[in-house]
Amino acid sequence: MSSSDFPASDGSAQPISISPTGTPLSLEDVSAAGGCGDGCGCAGGGIDIDADLLDAYVTEQVLVRLESEPAFLARSIAALAAADDIDAELAEEIEELESDPVLLLDVLGATRESLPDMESDAVVLLFRYVIDHVALGPDELPLEDRVMIEWRVEPVQV
Repeated sequence: MSSSDFPASDGSAQPISISPTGTPLSLEDVSAAGGCGDGCGCAGGGIDIDADLLDAYVTEQVLVRLESEPAFLARSIAALAAADDIDAELAEEIEELESDPVLLLDVLGATRESLPDMESDAVVLLFRYVIDHVALGPDELPLEDRVMIEWRVEPVQV
């Protein structure tokens, strides 16, 4: 898919899929030219963000949630299992990843310390469990406002 396949950016958010840690994001990582189709209000457009910066930011946000909410991963897995609108490709990908018991154990034990040593498939499964999608807002916003993570479950308010 070339950049000409995407409509010109109108300043709205755009969905991107999550890649394994260290894997650069590209235009092929944009889920759809017209938006994610999940009713989230995302719109397609060109990506203009450093992939390493985006990857590091999203990974840090996942780690913060894992550290601050002990049941975050379990709640996310339960929400994913209970969802009746899961894309067939996503369901197939998750089923395939879950078939490896070692990989699954790595995901269930994911911490800040273990994440750098995890196989890329384990990181993908972790991100599939906890993140529905990521959308990018206008370029002029600061990173924390520009990168909008749609979590599988809302943060616990204490």
